[in-house]
Amino acid sequence: MKGVANGGSRDGASRAADFPLERLAGVSARRERRWGLIGGVVGSLAGVGSFLVGWLVQGEPLRDLSGSPYPPFFARRALVVLDYYFLALVLVGLAFLCGGLVALRWGRYPRTDGSGATLVGTVLCALGGVVLFMRLWAALHG
Repeated sequence: MKGVANGGSRDGASRAADFPLERLAGVSARRERRWGLIGGVVGSLAGVGSFLVGWLVQGEPLRDLSGSPYPPFFARRALVVLDYYFLALVLVGLAFLCGGLVALRWGRYPRTDGSGATLVGTVLCALGGVVLFMRLWAALHG
């Protein structure tokens, strides 16, 4: 008789052997297209939003929104509205990453939904984090 530690179950029935899933199990082409659209729209809104926050809310002139190696207002040693915007972008990215984990566990198409949500979340977290790091570096060295 197999014990629980040796691969048997408590009720004595043997467990089914592990086997790999089919290649297309948990994948939906329609949902992949949906996640492509969601990623494109969210990415576009993040880019346009950062421009609008810097220009309209923060009140920076258009010539100060670009520069080499970074825009001149990055060197300010105070928190600006754009910092909060990119911090919110990181938090939204973390929400997408958590949603991706939930979709991987309980979703109808876990591979598609999980990979789509985690990709969007990763891009948003990376974008917000890189800009915040550049801002910190520019404020300390500028």
